[in-house]
Amino acid sequence: MRRDNSEFVTGFLSESGTHVRNKDYFAYTELDDIACWVIARGLDADQEVQSAELAVKSVLGHFMQKPSLSRYRISRYLQEAHRVLRQESHRVRLKASLTLIVTDYARVVYGVAGNTRLYMFRNGRLHLRSKDQSLSQQMADGEEIAEDVLDCHEERHNLLNYLGTPDEFRPYISKKLPLYDGDVLLLTTPGVWEGVGPAEMQDALEEAKDPEALIDTVEDVLLSKQQRVVNNYTAAAIFANKIFKTDPQKKWRIIKRVAIIVLLLALTGGGALLFKMKEAERIADAATGMFEHEQNGDAFIEESDYPKALKEYSEARNAANIVKDKIHAALLNKKQRITQLIVDGDTAMKDEQYQKALEKYDKALKEMKGRDDFNEPEIAAKKEKTESYLLVMQWKKEGDMLFEAQDYEGAAAFYQKARKLALESSYLTGEKEIRAKLDEVEAKKTGISKEQKMLSADKLEKKGDDSYAAGDFAAAIESYTMAQEMYQEIGVLEKVLAMERKVTKVEEKLNPPAAVPVVAAEQSTPQVVPSAAQQQGGNAGQVSNTTPATTPASAAQQQAGNAGQASPPTSATTPPPAVQQQAPKPGQAAISTSAATPPPAVQQQGGNAGHASTPSPVATPAPAVQQQGGNAGHVTTPSPAATPPPAVQQQAPKPGQSASPAPSARPVEGKSAAESPANPAQKEAVKAP
Repeated sequence: MRRDNSEFVTGFLSESGTHVRNKDYFAYTELDDIACWVIARGLDADQEVQSAELAVKSVLGHFMQKPSLSRYRISRYLQEAHRVLRQESHRVRLKASLTLIVTDYARVVYGVAGNTRLYMFRNGRLHLRSKDQSLSQQMADGEEIAEDVLDCHEERHNLLNYLGTPDEFRPYISKKLPLYDGDVLLLTTPGVWEGVGPAEMQDALEEAKDPEALIDTVEDVLLSKQQRVVNNYTAAAIFANKIFKTDPQKKWRIIKRVAIIVLLLALTGGGALLFKMKEAERIADAATGMFEHEQNGDAFIEESDYPKALKEYSEARNAANIVKDKIHAALLNKKQRITQLIVDGDTAMKDEQYQKALEKYDKALKEMKGRDDFNEPEIAAKKEKTESYLLVMQWKKEGDMLFEAQDYEGAAAFYQKARKLALESSYLTGEKEIRAKLDEVEAKKTGISKEQKMLSADKLEKKGDDSYAAGDFAAAIESYTMAQEMYQEIGVLEKVLAMERKVTKVEEKLNPPAAVPVVAAEQSTPQVVPSAAQQQGGNAGQVSNTTPATTPASAAQQQAGNAGQASPPTSATTPPPAVQQQAPKPGQAAISTSAATPPPAVQQQGGNAGHASTPSPVATPAPAVQQQGGNAGHVTTPSPAATPPPAVQQQAPKPGQSASPAPSARPVEGKSAAESPANPAQKEAVKAP
């Protein structure tokens, strides 16, 4: 067992750099007697198919089926990977650069297609570097440019050969190279060798004890350059710590045996026989492969995995051509054509090219008519689904035309039908687009309705203005109210408030406030009166102004003035507890006194004949307030007081003077002087002529 008697250690990393997607890929396999390492870089922009991964898996798959160190077989691995990329190029042309290493743990063969590289280090020094298949490498080989500028030359990515090329594919396959203990193999993509030179790799190898350490150091060197853009980078290191040791005598024994066989064949004319034997072996292998690939394709058809079935049928047809089995070749060609139509239809559906998909499915159904090896109902269901998608798009288009013509009701009808069919056929993308169109229609309809209501409300407001100007207030209120409701529905708040103000204005016209009588009065000057204050009566003809008191006295008196005088009122906000009003003298008019809170006892002495008495409003009664009557001809007017003093006296005005009446808050019935026996002095004043 070669693997058990050797030591090969592998370490690798693969990063996307500053890009979102990583187009590089690396994989390897180690069998008992042989091993293979493959690294690749995708060159296309396909977002769904990873060309590098597809190529690497194809190489390893064919290697594991037929592992070999033969240059011919290794070339076949690369040719198969190239064919796979060509077949899978549906949306874009898939392309990849690839490098592989195959070893029997004692020797190594490598192959290159593109500009991924192999570096081989021996005894700590660079021993070998693979050559790129690029224009810059060709220029370096022709000595047009120096080798040291190859890694940064502008034509380094101008590849002359790569997997997926439309021209003839010609990979480079090396000879068998011997391995020695301690050899290091380093596989890299351009993202590594563009930023890390061979000298830097060699310095990193001096400090590395294992593949992981070497890879980490190379990555550190790459990132230390602090480039603004870092491409995808992948590196794999293989440390051949111990290689498999062969028996040197066995080699010579094999050489002698082959030489003897060749000599015998040459002598007996067996060269043609040997060729025929080889040809027969090749045909037998092809025939076996033909049946195996066909069976695999049929199994994938049952699983509805048409891309894999297409690949197997293609392999089977190629094998049938090798064995020159025309019958099987025609049969496999038919299967491959039907499968290709189905795959093309699925791809068109994925790309939303529904008309193209419908054509492919229709052709596939015609090709498989009467066959049992294809699932005809499944393809018919695919066709029906495609037709539903096309009908949804047609209805959507008609709805768009009506929408552009501002026929929103008609557009909504088409959109509703299209959305219902999209939901039934699981056309989620179309349903989402149509739902957005329905939202646009509703927005347009809502805007039109709002504009119509706005116009109606404006008309009602103008009608109300006209009614108001004509004096028809009831009709104006009705129009304003209806306009206000419409403004409220469409959310025009400023108009709602404006209508409210207009309605209030009209209501004031309909219901004007009651008129309040205005009584002319002289403004009295309030002053604080002491607890016992008296104001002596003036002479005849004078006007005496009373002073309101804030604090009522216990006994307040107002003495009567001379004949012909008028006594102005005294105002108090707090009426006294006891107020007496004396009856006026003959010829005088008695005026009742109003108070907010009626006092327990009110007395007012009667004035002289001809006097007029006016009541005074009192808020808080004082203990006792007395007003003496004036002389004959005097007019006595009581005055409101906020808080009357304990004793206030006001002299009656002189003859010819007038007393200013005071407003009353609440009328109080007055008593005559004869009915108010408050004190003897008042009685005497009543009796006096």
